[in-house]
Amino acid sequence: MSLLIRGGKAFLGDRFEQKDILIEDGRIVSVGNSLKGDETVKAAGMLVLPGLIDPHVHLREPGDTYKEDFATGSRAAIVGGFTTVIDMPNNAIPTTTKARLDEKIALAKKKAVCDVLFHFGGTDDNFSEVKKADPASLKLYLGQTTGGLVLRQPFSLEKHLINFPKDRPVVLHACDHAENEDENLKNTYSNLENALGLAAKLGRKVHLAHASTGKEIQIARRYARCTIEVAPHHLFLTTFDIERLGPYAKVYPPLRSEQKQIGLWAALDTVDCIATDHAPHTVEDKERGAAGFPGLETSLSLMLTGCRRGLIDKIWVAQRMTERVADIFNIPGKGKLQAGFIGDVTIVDPRKKWKVDATELETKCKWTPFDGMELTGKVHTVVKGGEILFEKYQLLV
Repeated sequence: MSLLIRGGKAFLGDRFEQKDILIEDGRIVSVGNSLKGDETVKAAGMLVLPGLIDPHVHLREPGDTYKEDFATGSRAAIVGGFTTVIDMPNNAIPTTTKARLDEKIALAKKKAVCDVLFHFGGTDDNFSEVKKADPASLKLYLGQTTGGLVLRQPFSLEKHLINFPKDRPVVLHACDHAENEDENLKNTYSNLENALGLAAKLGRKVHLAHASTGKEIQIARRYARCTIEVAPHHLFLTTFDIERLGPYAKVYPPLRSEQKQIGLWAALDTVDCIATDHAPHTVEDKERGAAGFPGLETSLSLMLTGCRRGLIDKIWVAQRMTERVADIFNIPGKGKLQAGFIGDVTIVDPRKKWKVDATELETKCKWTPFDGMELTGKVHTVVKGGEILFEKYQLLV
């Protein structure tokens, strides 16, 4: 059967235009006017986007499934409008060998309701495993983080940059976790400048994860082949929220001052994509000092609330949560509402006002730093491969 999405304002790369979207056999076959299909989804008054893509999530499986797993994390993704996510390698059981990658792929195929892709972790001694696994992207940790995958040998970074295929992105975790902010930022900037210097010398593609200051973006922009992501929590929370959140405010990179947040907003025009850095922990883990926030179910609404406040434009948001991500990470058939592309579609009510209720989230951790916050803009319907998985604000899977 064919599926027709009728009458919405479709995102067509550089504009929104009222169009119908017709999907057959899991792919978009036509974008036009007065189209007909066997089943119809009415989208009048809605924004119609390609299925969102999140390049930075931690779904915790295998190793920490009490925090999240592929089933709960992928349901959270669908509710947030994401039909594709890319999972990070720093699990309790890290993704640093081909066997571990194969295990993850099999688990996700069995349990996930959205598409899950994987970053592979580079270490000081797994160069042969990287070659054997032949992953689509490589994650290198230049500073300490959850999972302990930091590169400790001075030659490791350069060797990975030399050996990994140049047309595939190497994702850089540059941030340092020193408690003192001045030392933290000094080390972060130094890590980034060193990595970008090597990348420029080798002429290869790199991607900066979770930039949290305008200066990071300024440094990254000196190298044309470096793309940049920003997480919504660094745009909507600051150190002023630490007293309110207590131990729940801990995240890597840490929340920044209001002044640095303003600088981050000012640099957004040169940012390539939005990434949630969805990192769920239980309440007990947070109270013991775990770092990270869940983010899949609030990310798009936060960015649309920014649009409502006049801080950004919805075309900018749509580009950086769909097609730009697909381009950076070489994801075929994703990120556009165009004939021949996979029938992943996210339909959003841009006027829907709602209050975040942590108890209603699909993520297993059941908390969020945005609990009680009023947002404008909410996912209404999600179609993946021509199948309706979420409709009228209700999850069907």
